[in-house]
Amino acid sequence: MHSTIRPKPIPILAVATALALSGVVVAGVVIGAVPPGADPAGAVAAITGRPATPSPTATRTPAPTPTPSPTPTPSPTPRPTPIPELVKLPTPTPDPVLAMNLYRKGDFVSQATKDQCVSAAMQIMLNIIGPRNDGSTKTQARLDDLAEKLSDGRPGATEPKGWAAGLEQLGAGGYRVEIASSRTKAILRAATAIRATGRPVGLLVWRGAHSWVMHGYEATADPLAGVPFEVTHIYVSDPWYPRVSSIWGASRGPNARITPKQLEEDYFPWRRPTGRYPGMDGQFILVLPEN
Repeated sequence: MHSTIRPKPIPILAVATALALSGVVVAGVVIGAVPPGADPAGAVAAITGRPATPSPTATRTPAPTPTPSPTPTPSPTPRPTPIPELVKLPTPTPDPVLAMNLYRKGDFVSQATKDQCVSAAMQIMLNIIGPRNDGSTKTQARLDDLAEKLSDGRPGATEPKGWAAGLEQLGAGGYRVEIASSRTKAILRAATAIRATGRPVGLLVWRGAHSWVMHGYEATADPLAGVPFEVTHIYVSDPWYPRVSSIWGASRGPNARITPKQLEEDYFPWRRPTGRYPGMDGQFILVLPEN
């Protein structure tokens, strides 16, 4: 059986296009030849009577406008750390010393004989000043010879000058004989000297016939504060102890605390029956430490 080969249909658009290119009239319309290079879409429009749908024009996607980088905010210029203003602190004021006593247990010695009050007082003062105590009578005898040698008085007598010079010669520091016109002035000077030097004072009591050691005070103000003050108590040691004087009575014990009023019983202006002492007669005599 022979198969019938059916012709493949030709698309109408292809026929119309071919006829138009050959100048054949289709449906009463003469389709002229399309010049070479003419737009086929125009031919289609002439055949169908409606414009051909134009090929979509590619739309250019606009390049995105670059977002401008944000202007960096300038970092604030750091301010220099202010240097704190130097404040001058007040100089600390030392605590006032209203009371002071240099005496230590063992410093006291009693005079070996009735004539060695000066050398015994010197021995007490050297014990207070020095690192060790010496209570020997031999030492006291040597001190008596030294004070006599350095005095200007009659042979066998010791004077305030020999007392002061002997202490200085033995390394106790500078000492001088001080003259005060009143008992109050003498005590104020003695307290001030103790406060300033940390060393004891010698007092010539019994009108210059006897020697005491003053080694402490109690006052209403610091003697070095530069303000008026009063001495309410003093600390003294009498080398005559434990003897009793037929004139002055019982001696005061070691490290005795007494008032200035009580001092009136023993501390009187200098007056010696053995002779005149220009500059000292009628005055209160002290042996003072000096810086």
